[in-house]
Amino acid sequence: MTSIAFIQNPASGTKRGVDFSLLVRRFFTRERGFCATVYRTRFAGDATAVARRLVAEGCDVVVAVGGDGTVNEVAQALVHTGTALGIVPAGSGNGLARHLRIPMDARKALELIATAKTCRMDYGIMNGMPFFCTAGVGFDALIGHLFAQAGVRGVASYARQILRAFTAYKPEQYVIAMEGETIRRTAFLITFANASQWGNNACIAPSASASDGLIDVVVMGKFPLYRAPEIAVRLFTRRIDKLPFVEIFRCRAATVGRARGGYIHYDGESSETGRRIEVAMVQGGLTVVC
Repeated sequence: MTSIAFIQNPASGTKRGVDFSLLVRRFFTRERGFCATVYRTRFAGDATAVARRLVAEGCDVVVAVGGDGTVNEVAQALVHTGTALGIVPAGSGNGLARHLRIPMDARKALELIATAKTCRMDYGIMNGMPFFCTAGVGFDALIGHLFAQAGVRGVASYARQILRAFTAYKPEQYVIAMEGETIRRTAFLITFANASQWGNNACIAPSASASDGLIDVVVMGKFPLYRAPEIAVRLFTRRIDKLPFVEIFRCRAATVGRARGGYIHYDGESSETGRRIEVAMVQGGLTVVC
């Protein structure tokens, strides 16, 4: 009998009206060899606490039902354990799920979890915080902060925050050390990518792999405003790396220095930190249904 638990974030994304517990009871029956339970989170951090308890109880699979933030909360309790992570995408962006080619439809995602094998994937750590899809500093970190403050989820809300902040944002100066090399850049943003995209198929690191042990460090430099529409098109056509003001480096660890502290994000969740940012990749630290 396979023990499987679903941790559902009722606040994730914009979908409503689906009786998720009913779907679970249909797919994961004792006749099919499953012992399934569903938990609903109550507050930030609750998913991590529940997942840790489930790991201690020997649960075989813990499924995050939500967006990248929910996946992060669940996954950080599962690293270096015998418990596998499953994902039912229910967030605004679902970047990691899209990278792993997990269906966006809940029923199809459940079918995958019920039948698919597991694989090992990497995860990153930025200033002590784990991330599984992307983390970053600069404009995308600012947008993550504004999005969290807005209190309204969904693509439309995200787009509004970008449009409001874009023209007023000033690129910052950074010193980036990686693999024995130090570079200085004035950058619009720096993304640390374990997976290829931010979410909604916006691919910031088209060639990133979640199983190569490397971080794709994407440095987007200053650019003229008239090229903003082109950037948007290239993000969604997986060609952002062809722009002359975009550089992508690969490394196992990196250190970023900036003039002052400010916002960062990890898997879309906003936080603040000081002038020094340390990032490292941990290879094969998480088992995932993919």
